[in-house]
Amino acid sequence: MDFENFKNKLISYNNYGPEDLILIERAFYFGEKIYQGIKRKNGEPYLNHCLRTALNLAELKLSKEMIIAGILHDALKDGNCNEEKLKTEFGEEITFLVKGVNKIGSYRYQEKNLIQAENLRNLILAIIKDPRIVVIKLADRLDNMRTLEFLSDEKRKRISLETADIYAPLALRLGINNWAGELDDLALKFLDPENYNALKLEIEKRVADGKSYLEKLKTSIERELKNKNINLIKIDYRVKRISSVYKKLPRKNFDLDQIYDLLAFRIIVNSVENCYLALGVIHSLFKPLMHEFDDYIAFPKPNGYRSLHTTVITEENKYIEFQIRTEEMHLFNEYGLAAYLAYAKAKQTKIYQKNKTVFADEKELKIINNLKNWQENFQEIFSEKIYVLTPKGDVIELPAGSTPLDFAYKIHTDLGNHFVGARVNQKIVPINYKLQNGDVIEIIVNKNRKPSPDWLSIVKSANARKKIKAEVKKENIIFVPKIIQPIKIIAQDRIGILKDITNLISSKGINIIGSKNKSKKGLVYIYFDVQVNEKKEIIALKDLIKNKIKEVVEVE
Repeated sequence: MDFENFKNKLISYNNYGPEDLILIERAFYFGEKIYQGIKRKNGEPYLNHCLRTALNLAELKLSKEMIIAGILHDALKDGNCNEEKLKTEFGEEITFLVKGVNKIGSYRYQEKNLIQAENLRNLILAIIKDPRIVVIKLADRLDNMRTLEFLSDEKRKRISLETADIYAPLALRLGINNWAGELDDLALKFLDPENYNALKLEIEKRVADGKSYLEKLKTSIERELKNKNINLIKIDYRVKRISSVYKKLPRKNFDLDQIYDLLAFRIIVNSVENCYLALGVIHSLFKPLMHEFDDYIAFPKPNGYRSLHTTVITEENKYIEFQIRTEEMHLFNEYGLAAYLAYAKAKQTKIYQKNKTVFADEKELKIINNLKNWQENFQEIFSEKIYVLTPKGDVIELPAGSTPLDFAYKIHTDLGNHFVGARVNQKIVPINYKLQNGDVIEIIVNKNRKPSPDWLSIVKSANARKKIKAEVKKENIIFVPKIIQPIKIIAQDRIGILKDITNLISSKGINIIGSKNKSKKGLVYIYFDVQVNEKKEIIALKDLIKNKIKEVVEVE
């Protein structure tokens, strides 16, 4: 795809200004250079995938920054480019977005269970600092799913499962329903191809049979709405997505005739008042099923979705669902958070400032406008929780303020009972270290170690506290306050020396409360704060370190 072709497609989705296009063109040719020679599994240039990712974002009318980040989203991972070069060429903002997309991509779904899937989705949302990052990642995943057939069967199933369990629900959670539905459909296509294809053929047959009928119905409905002076913007019909039918069939005894919303008309009008007037017209034309009526305008869904839904029976005994909404509701229902991002950016443009319609009047976009503080709201929701990882990539939910001890007891009681230390992100941390979202934790154990009563003041979770109390009671351990002592070690520097000294301290059942180190002229200076029962343990520990680690020059 050359730039002219790309630009024409871009403009067909959103009218980017000349200054925007200059920057996007620079990103295009930069991408062409850094992705040069890199091919996808189907043999096409890697740049094509990045351009399609950008076009997915353009379809949602998103900003030039997001288009550029879409083109360059794999620059640091797959392209011939480093962070410094990217920052020099495109600045802090684009680099930040690209790094965020890479961060999300580093988490792998291990095909565990629904709890693991929910924890991973929460982790992704908890670690990001900008909602645009998730939207770019979803645009990337959408294009990957559309071209998935070129991968091996094993990879197709793994990526499809991750899409179905992680990315489609994420899109739904952010209100980007259009993408969520397509991601679900594409995932099902590879996870259960036999049932997917059979269902697809059956739905297509029913739609084909009823298409002329629906066109005729559409004309008469249009006429009636206009006769009532209802300002109709658009009326069309949609076919229920295959994945939605697939999920609904078990609840309907696998009887497709019991799915009343297989076909649905979508009526878009200019105001909330006209939504209810249009509903009255529909109910005057057809007999409604009252148990199939939902007012999501008065009572929006948790993600902000608004619309009137009603199912009717026509004279020919056909079930048809009607969805009635304003243009602003429709925009939000399809694109959710992305609609807000586009709207907020458009307000800064000359087109908006000249009072030309961009998306909607701000007063009619209250729900979308509420998403402005979505990140703050989300952080508030999860202010009492954190999401950390095991070395194998499993996501663990813990109370905010938890320590490695809480993590150990969450995994297994024995891991907690024999705890002597922990590495977080491959670095030794104190026993009272406060875990952060995204931390990778490895527990160090000693089978001779037993819980200490003073651990009760360190742990945050009720689970850990309960298990420590039970073990202390069982062992009849008497509480004796621990002594915290500093140790300074000077040694000849070498790879792995810090790990060896740490393991030696842990092997004696001594907790490391804090540590730091620095290197100078071939020597490493290591400072530990350790927790012991009495001072003579420190003397024995110092002698042990000096005798066991040959590179040690001095221990103080």
